[in-house]
Amino acid sequence: MMTALRFIASLAILIGCLWAAKLITATFALSMPAPLLGLLILFGLLQSGIFQSKHLLPSCDPILKYMALFFIPAGVGLINYLAIFSQYAWLLASVLILVPALGLFLTGKLASQGRFHD
Repeated sequence: MMTALRFIASLAILIGCLWAAKLITATFALSMPAPLLGLLILFGLLQSGIFQSKHLLPSCDPILKYMALFFIPAGVGLINYLAIFSQYAWLLASVLILVPALGLFLTGKLASQGRFHD
């Protein structure tokens, strides 16, 4: 009985953070996603000491234990489009390799032209 109450209480904390974030984003018309703001609220509550991580463990432990199951549908969905991926493999490779490399190169060049150096 006590385990069930701890689970419900910890789940209520998580849902409360998400609900508060949804309320804040709707009230102030923020473009920030509510789940991200909910995580920031939860982080703030944990850092301030209002809640401790042991209070969230009863509901977070099962979620983390079975989190891999949430990614299986996405992986199966990718398999349905293998023909398209193989057709555009060169484009995918260039986007995944060249774009980050170009971004790092340009950032380094621009940063080296700055006035302030360490």
